[in-house]
Amino acid sequence: MKKRLLNIVLGGLYLIFFGACHRQSQDTMVKIRGKIVNPETNQVIFSKDFLMLQTDTLPLIAANEVKGTIKIPEEGLYIFYVFPEYQTLYLKPGDSLAFHLNVDEFDESLSFSGSLAFQNNLLMRLFLTNEKESSYFYRQNFNFDLEDFNQKLDSFEHLKTLLIESYKNELEHTNQKFKRIAHLLNKSMFYNLKEIYAQKHRQQKLPTNFFDYENVLHQKLADPNVIYMYAFADSFLERKINQNISENDNPYLKIANIIDREIYDESFKDNLLVKYCNRYIIGHYITRKDTIVKTFFDKIQNITYKNYGEQLIKKNRTMQADHSFPKLNFYTTQKEIVTSDSLFKNKKVLLSFWDLKYRKNFKSNLKKIKQYQAKHPEIHFIILNINPGDFDDWILQLPNNQNITFYQLKDNSYLKQIRPYHLSQVYLIQNNKIIKSMTNMYQANFTKVLDSFASKK
Repeated sequence: MKKRLLNIVLGGLYLIFFGACHRQSQDTMVKIRGKIVNPETNQVIFSKDFLMLQTDTLPLIAANEVKGTIKIPEEGLYIFYVFPEYQTLYLKPGDSLAFHLNVDEFDESLSFSGSLAFQNNLLMRLFLTNEKESSYFYRQNFNFDLEDFNQKLDSFEHLKTLLIESYKNELEHTNQKFKRIAHLLNKSMFYNLKEIYAQKHRQQKLPTNFFDYENVLHQKLADPNVIYMYAFADSFLERKINQNISENDNPYLKIANIIDREIYDESFKDNLLVKYCNRYIIGHYITRKDTIVKTFFDKIQNITYKNYGEQLIKKNRTMQADHSFPKLNFYTTQKEIVTSDSLFKNKKVLLSFWDLKYRKNFKSNLKKIKQYQAKHPEIHFIILNINPGDFDDWILQLPNNQNITFYQLKDNSYLKQIRPYHLSQVYLIQNNKIIKSMTNMYQANFTKVLDSFASKK
């Protein structure tokens, strides 16, 4: 669930008031301590929003421990990202939180202590109960009649209600905002599962009151970072689109208007708008602000979100086909520096990417590249490591292959510009000119694309 949702949102603006005293500044901080078992990264990241454009980062120190303070603008849910997964934490200015985490059993092992321990442990238990509930219905493929489905929903709802009531005394010492967050987390899976049931039983006439849960969208939410609200919103929007769309309708325009009309919470609305706007920009390689982008931008209130969309458009425009590939510095396996234009000059090149954090992805891509290389020895196959780290560690990972050359990006200065949207995308380059931009080498017609590129004069 977390990995499917991780591509959702971003942002949050910090307000800085001139003349704030030292105590006020300190009250925006939260003390964090933690222990991570089996880490796959050397840092943890905290953010108010899912796209994590504005973040606080704490490094791992001796014995894989985390210790430090992070700045938060307000009380609420924050994203806690430890590669390769994430969870949400309840944080409050001026308080402290300690955690223990085994990355190999991320959700099941995550536990908390400190002044915010009760809140986060309760939210974690609710999250795991929601996961079990979701897993049960998906395993059954929602194959229930309506009465049986409602009974099973009620059974899970009763379990979660009992869980919350078992902490009645502790809850009395929490504030109203946290109680509302816990309630929404408890109910959000219920909303999502009812929406999925409606979609899987489209031919069934459901009673009008079945959809009463939609009223939650017409309210201000306790917090826009309740995870399952995004899964619910996705399913809700899909159903609304399918109900009334013609061949001439653009689904993204309809989505923008439905979000604007149906979602009342401004932060949640902005997050959904930017999610679908970015999906449109990335999925269609948009290089200018067309009517659809302008429609989204007119409705998005957070300037940080608009700026991010502008950056994506600029990237697509700069790296589109027929443009020259930017001049970059690479390290060879002998630690010598070479420029990209010297590598690509008078050559046909397939440029693929490797990130040391994603070793399984690299192995899969390498297998595919070897197949293409065997068929087209006239093409130069280059794999670039775009996560510059320990050079010796990178060298140790290199496979023994004489027909594919490996380089490491010298620094991160151009990373945002050249990096594809996922590691299965490649560039086809001829004499420094981009012929195909960020094309997926697993797509059905890629063999024909590569054949055409190989025969191109």
